[in-house]
Amino acid sequence: MRLPPGRYNRMAAGRMSRRFCPTSASENLLTIEPQLLWESGKRLILLDADNTLLPWRSEEIPETSRLWVSRAQAIGFKIVLVSNTRNQARLQMLAKELNVTAAVGKFKPSRSMFQFAMQQTGATPEEVVMIGDQIFTDVLGANRSGVDSILVHPLAEREFIGTKFNRLLEKVITRRLLHTMQSEEDDLPIVKPQGIFQRKIVRQFAKFCVVGGLSFLIDYNIRMTLQFAVPYGGGLLSDHVGNVLMQARIGTLYARDAASAFFPIASLTGGVIALLNSFFWNRKWTFRIAGAEERAAQFRKFVIISVSGILLNTLISGIVFNLMHLQDDKVGARVATVLATGIVAFWNFFGQRLYAFKKDPK
Repeated sequence: MRLPPGRYNRMAAGRMSRRFCPTSASENLLTIEPQLLWESGKRLILLDADNTLLPWRSEEIPETSRLWVSRAQAIGFKIVLVSNTRNQARLQMLAKELNVTAAVGKFKPSRSMFQFAMQQTGATPEEVVMIGDQIFTDVLGANRSGVDSILVHPLAEREFIGTKFNRLLEKVITRRLLHTMQSEEDDLPIVKPQGIFQRKIVRQFAKFCVVGGLSFLIDYNIRMTLQFAVPYGGGLLSDHVGNVLMQARIGTLYARDAASAFFPIASLTGGVIALLNSFFWNRKWTFRIAGAEERAAQFRKFVIISVSGILLNTLISGIVFNLMHLQDDKVGARVATVLATGIVAFWNFFGQRLYAFKKDPK
């Protein structure tokens, strides 16, 4: 059983089968109209090779497939071959013949090759469509990467043995997706968010909060340890260093005693270590950034935002800690840390999302 040609609504699928639902299905590559894709806002076509572009293991690209690729390129499309083949020499040969590029990275349904293709071309997920013949690689990989997909019927029955096994599982999934097919009169969007957590920005913010919570714990514990638990010369390190700062008249510019003079140092130390933790996890998990060249550029932007955040955090912490005049310095330090962290969290999130980790338009 195969999905009949048409448009499909992912949000109408069950929670488990939703990730396997394509944006639409078509008989084959030739029945897809590139001009309609262009008019819908697509600019990058990710194209599977075996049994989508040409028969499995074949090195002869059908003339009809060549013409289809040429038509799409004439409109303005960038095309990238996204294949799970281990024969890279053959894949590069096919790409050269079609005057296109081939993605590299972990096999589908990993996001790796999808992200590589978008980074190489400068396309956003909304501008991308994946065309392939397999649900568990092409469609699932596209859905995981946030791009639309068109499922086509395989060109030939001859396939890799692992693919034949996947076809058995595809039959089960197909039955669950049939009811999600849209009628021709249905003008509603293919994907209709039915809850706030379906939105990408909300999911990113949730992940950012998790990373922020972890970074806060790191920052908090380092601050408290340095301020109240590190011994030095029969007393505390904070008292010793704070007294040095007060005697040098550095601490007197902003502090009332040795403990409050040292607190910005504890804040700065915790903030720097928390910053490194935040960069690693927000880049890898929250915003899913890859590519060495882009990493360097985004790291510079991240540092600008984060260092500004650290300085802002340190300033707010110091002011609040000194203004409260509480008898228990621990309570004052905790309140100052929590308040400053909450305020700076907004600065960091919007700065990272809109500046540090925002893809530059090309």
